Amino acid sequence: MIVKVVLFGVFREKLPPQARGRTSLELPEGSPLRTVLEHFDLPLNAACAVNGQLEANRERILQDGDEVQVFRPAGGGKD
Repeated sequence: MIVKVVLFGVFREKLPPQARGRTSLELPEGSPLRTVLEHFDLPLNAACAVNGQLEANRERILQDGDEVQVFRPAGGGKD
């Protein structure tokens, strides 16, 4: 299956500059979201969205044609 991947912020450096943070990835059927993060050597705590919806479950099974967006995890604030 083919999934579209969009990397934001510093994660864009995982792709060539001309890709502008966008690529497609061929994965075996039944692959979970964490497979995308592992493929690009991204932290598992990165913020992810699948088809525009935030997704915390790294075991979510992806479908052919899904778009995965990956952002730096939010940080900062006060305790």
